[in-house]
Amino acid sequence: MSSPLAIYKLIILYLLDKADGEIAMDRLSSFLLEKGYVNFLSLTQTYAEIEKSGLVSSRNSGDRCFYQITADGRQTLRIFRSDLGREIIQQADDFLKSEGTVLRSEQSVRADCIPAENGMYNVVLKVMERNDPVMEIRLQVPDKGLAEEICRRWPEKNEKIYNSLIENLF
Repeated sequence: MSSPLAIYKLIILYLLDKADGEIAMDRLSSFLLEKGYVNFLSLTQTYAEIEKSGLVSSRNSGDRCFYQITADGRQTLRIFRSDLGREIIQQADDFLKSEGTVLRSEQSVRADCIPAENGMYNVVLKVMERNDPVMEIRLQVPDKGLAEEICRRWPEKNEKIYNSLIENLF
């Protein structure tokens, strides 16, 4: 029988694999914590280990971290998937089904804040469809606070900005 930490890792890998894209750490955490699978300390350890071992990759956007399964993660899941019980798989599938719209939206709207060598910050704003950018805007701003605020507002403003661009360009 697998250790609890191994099961937590497998649940995360299963969710990421089935989502076919990235999922925010806070969404993964709330599923695992609400279902009572893990406590906060074990969850923190789990995230550190799956990233360090190369089973997932992470991307920070504003104040959120997003995880995506890697090829090694998929291989690990294929080997050990039978260690997940039917109940866990059903709960994970139900979560993905109920949160599907939100997860797809979070996968398709990206905002990254990247320090530039000149002391400024590059902000990269994207709207993605099936991992291809539909729109990408790059800005350079003078400070981190402004860059983070732009990233924070992008998910709520991207549609309006896209429509405005289309309207003004055509």
